Amino acid sequence: MATRVLPPLKALRAFEAAARHANFTAAAEELSITHSAVSQQIRILEDYLGQPLFTREARGVVLLPHAREYFAEVQASLDRIAAATSAVKSPGARRTLRVCTSPSLAMKWLIPRLGGFQALVPGVDVQLSTMGRQFIERADASNDVVIQRMPMQRPEHTCVRVLDDYLLPVASPRFIQNNRLHTVADCLGHPLLQVSGGMDAWPQWFGLAGLQVPAQLPGPVFDHQFLCMQAAMNDLGIALVPWCLLQEDVHADRLRPLFARPRLQGPGVYAQYRTDSPLAALARQFIDWLGLQGHAGA
Repeated sequence: MATRVLPPLKALRAFEAAARHANFTAAAEELSITHSAVSQQIRILEDYLGQPLFTREARGVVLLPHAREYFAEVQASLDRIAAATSAVKSPGARRTLRVCTSPSLAMKWLIPRLGGFQALVPGVDVQLSTMGRQFIERADASNDVVIQRMPMQRPEHTCVRVLDDYLLPVASPRFIQNNRLHTVADCLGHPLLQVSGGMDAWPQWFGLAGLQVPAQLPGPVFDHQFLCMQAAMNDLGIALVPWCLLQEDVHADRLRPLFARPRLQGPGVYAQYRTDSPLAALARQFIDWLGLQGHAGA
């Protein structure tokens, strides 16, 4: 087995803290060492790597482009070490991970898979709360992980894309049986179920199929995607739904896709966590697991 080659670990800790805070003084306070000691450790690491890692500015430091990926890998590794150490020190202690997402993602994607994470990490209780997507970016800092179908930006947080996604038109088996739906154009003769905040989805989908339609199409509008899906299951019309939310209902034959193409590319699913939280390592483990679920269901 090849000998493992590691950089100076003390210097790595200083680098990770300095990069996360973008400030040597804040890193020194966190590590209970002096500002000059942080600077010295950064110099040691830069000498070891043979290249600079930061640019110095009036208000702090900024990672150089080539150092950003290195920082992400170092941070994830230290998070995993911290989680493993905590598990060894307190093997019987239960931890609570607070997760906030939209009602539709919670009901249709996360909850059906959540048992897999709890089996993987049995000492963790996942406390799930929901907020409408128009409010979720303001979810307070008491949440360890925030998940939504849109990138998020917040200071001292990391946002990870966990799932690529696309939208497909679906209807109930009975609706399909009772109505003529052989071509994309046939959909225009039936109720098109819509979600507030996503009224442009249907025109975009028809555009991909080569049909020009009005920017606003008639049809019932619902506050949440899961309500739109429920309406489709109850034969009220055709819904245009993210595939990640559809899989359980398609498998149970409550809904059926009308056409395999076109597929309207969705924004994807993103998860955000606070990098300086005591539960950062657990949050990252949960997000890594979410990414595996996304790839498995793709």
